[in-house]
Amino acid sequence: MPRANTALEMTDRLDGGDLEDAWKAYEHAFSGLTTRAAQQHLMTREEFEDVCLDPRWRKYVIRDVDRDGAVGAFGTATYDLSAVFQLSLDFYAARYPRQFAAGTICYIGCIGVHPTYRSSGAFVTIVEEICRGIHEQGGVAAIDTCRYNDEQLALPRLVNRITRTFGTEGERLDTQTYWGYDFSRP
Repeated sequence: MPRANTALEMTDRLDGGDLEDAWKAYEHAFSGLTTRAAQQHLMTREEFEDVCLDPRWRKYVIRDVDRDGAVGAFGTATYDLSAVFQLSLDFYAARYPRQFAAGTICYIGCIGVHPTYRSSGAFVTIVEEICRGIHEQGGVAAIDTCRYNDEQLALPRLVNRITRTFGTEGERLDTQTYWGYDFSRP
């Protein structure tokens, strides 16, 4: 899709019809990872609702102005690292002590673009907005990606292109590998 006529909305709470529309975009964006990633990347509907109602998570919603405000993309980010399931606060405190103490580490939970809006600029718009706030604070952005998003979709490289406009580049912080041992083979 060519660059759509979109508007970015930011909110600390998403409910009702907005939550439903965001869920549809999110589910379409992440459902393909259910069989490509060992770790769960598609939140359950209950988990999604919890995040949408949790004020610690900032919600970013891209709406298509020409399609009655249809949701084309949905993203989340938080500066409250305790809101991120199984994130090691000790790791970030040791790695970025000044930013951790100042509360300027922003964890980007997800950015999902509905397949109809891929190549529309929606992903870039959300990442730029999140990075703008982090840049102004002299903070750190943190993301996680599965191997498929890293190698096939090159998401870290895309994010790098965006962050370079703010004068920084990413670095791999850690890698977790899942191994399988199939004892059913002869």
